[in-house]
Amino acid sequence: MQPNCSHLHNIQGNSDESLSSQNVHAARLPGESSCHHSGDVRIQLNSAVGEARENASSQHSRPGSRSHSHGHAHSEAVGLDDSTPDSEEHSGSSLSELRYLLQWLHKSISLGIGLLTTFMYANKSIVNQVFLRERCSKLQCVWLLVYLSGSSLLLYYTFHSQSLYYSLIFLNPTVDFMNFWEVLWIVGITDFILKFLVMGFKCFILLVPSFMMSFKSKGYWYMLLEELCQYYRMFVPIPVWFRYLIGYGELDSSLGWTLGILLGLLYLILKLLSFFGQLRNFKQVLRIFCTRPHYGVTASKRQCSESDDICSICQAEFQKPILLICQHIFCEECISLWFNREKTCPLCRTVISDHVNKWKDGATSVHLQIF
Repeated sequence: MQPNCSHLHNIQGNSDESLSSQNVHAARLPGESSCHHSGDVRIQLNSAVGEARENASSQHSRPGSRSHSHGHAHSEAVGLDDSTPDSEEHSGSSLSELRYLLQWLHKSISLGIGLLTTFMYANKSIVNQVFLRERCSKLQCVWLLVYLSGSSLLLYYTFHSQSLYYSLIFLNPTVDFMNFWEVLWIVGITDFILKFLVMGFKCFILLVPSFMMSFKSKGYWYMLLEELCQYYRMFVPIPVWFRYLIGYGELDSSLGWTLGILLGLLYLILKLLSFFGQLRNFKQVLRIFCTRPHYGVTASKRQCSESDDICSICQAEFQKPILLICQHIFCEECISLWFNREKTCPLCRTVISDHVNKWKDGATSVHLQIF
């Protein structure tokens, strides 16, 4: 029994050794074939090892594909990131411009309504007080003067950081002159303030007693003040617009510098043409103010009695009657008021005056000088 057992033991040992050698051999030479009886086992080992290697190679190849796909995705993400700031910057600038325009419209509309309402109220009140002549209310004139002065001071105090009052003396306010809307806003406010100042001077003239300045003389002063104000308002916007037009182009380039200079020169030429176009009218106003032309001569008592001593305009007794060249008699103040708007006689329509003195009634021009 022992020899058999030992034989079996040897056989088992030999088989174990052969299996181990087969394993080692299969591990070292997986692709080789064998002629041993345990080849089936080696074939299975070879296939297993091959599958393992295929799995390993596939695992090595898959990370590469993942890295390639990841790199492609990263490049696409980078491209999107590069294009996104430009689009965001463009959309952000458009939104900021739109937001600024809406803010400017809100500020300008609300402020413009307030300034226009103040102007219309004061202008109408001054014309009414001038029409009343000696019966005008001194208290109303004082109230108008305080109202106009307070409105101007309140406006400048509200926007004191921009120094808008510099525009009144041909200086540049402390604002961004590269913005068209800001320039337009500054010029409009300055024009309204100049109107308020002139209306304030007219209130001062209204407060002057009649024995110091007659009603007729006050009318000439109203006319002169209005004409001077209009010409001054025509020159006030020049520094503001000129600075904006000069800086309109990009000054770091020769093309921008040339464009700015050309726009500034064109603006100055247009302003000079408008000035010379109105110069004849201004000379005529100065001539009327200095010469004080008469529309007729003083009427006698007999001539007044022939007209029943009644003025056809005021339907009252004559006060300083004036006989026109058409032989019609009117009060001096009544006919002066009439010729503030007309050139002909109220009764026969004979041409008496060659110029309509439309500002002698104390009115102020509604025209807004923004250019």
